[in-house]
Amino acid sequence: MISSKTNEWATPQWLFDELNKEFNFTLDPCATKSNHKCEEYYTKEDDGLIFSWKDKHVFMNPPYGGVTGIWIKKAWEESKKGAIVVCLIPVRTDASFWHDIIFPYATQIRFIRGRLKFGGVKDTAPFSSGIVIFDGERRYNSSIIYYRESVCKKRLVPNVTLDSFSASNKSKRHPRKGEE
Repeated sequence: MISSKTNEWATPQWLFDELNKEFNFTLDPCATKSNHKCEEYYTKEDDGLIFSWKDKHVFMNPPYGGVTGIWIKKAWEESKKGAIVVCLIPVRTDASFWHDIIFPYATQIRFIRGRLKFGGVKDTAPFSSGIVIFDGERRYNSSIIYYRESVCKKRLVPNVTLDSFSASNKSKRHPRKGEE
């Protein structure tokens, strides 16, 4: 098992590659010089929170722990300015940002089956991971997705899509085009 001596977890390259085929990422705002996934990236020293991500296709694997919620809020805010932000985060639905931001405003939530092996380590993470997508222009359908195959096969194959989270959720999220 991986220890939590750090809150930075390098994204598995195969996972990034799978998502990049779909989203064509242009920005990695939570990177280091050695693990960035996009040509344009920000390090901890740059502080990706202070820059605009407007109109970018963003891959975000934020620092985990007490600061994840700050990054999730930034992802949501930038999506309202035209960015598509794809977040790789721990599935910890007891965290307030899941209830305050993700559930009401995320376009998609994708649950990963199994636990990821993050870059540079031999063991799996001590937590489940999910992919949360913020798309303020709603180019992607609202849905919850889970994958039928374990990540140990190093591919993402969707099994079930639960379109529109629930009827009661529609009043809590920002409306899609044409729903205003």
